[in-house]
Amino acid sequence: MTGKELFKELDQQRKDSHQFIKWWRKENDFVDIELLDSFCETVKAGDQFEGFELLDMEQLWEIVKRLCGGRVTRSKQDGHEIISWERLDSQGAKRNISCSFAPEFLMQIFDVETRGNYIEAA
Repeated sequence: MTGKELFKELDQQRKDSHQFIKWWRKENDFVDIELLDSFCETVKAGDQFEGFELLDMEQLWEIVKRLCGGRVTRSKQDGHEIISWERLDSQGAKRNISCSFAPEFLMQIFDVETRGNYIEAA
């Protein structure tokens, strides 16, 4: 499908809860996940896609939990949901990071953990 066709499908399928898009190309050489609004800003009408799936916060949270193993948790502090993430740097050193349970932060954790190379298990 073209970018133009994808936008038509997005208009039909998108709900307020959808914050992310998982998409793949015709060649099926990779799968990517992006913030839906950012994706929509960069797609051109002639771009080619094989398919897509819209994701909400909980769906991406489950993916991030699988990627991080036991290094990521959620809790409530002062009525707000917080992510606690034990980040490993390139030398294997651990750093504890806390952030709001928000689409942008969840996406940042996903990007760091996958190093831009998300491989989806079958």
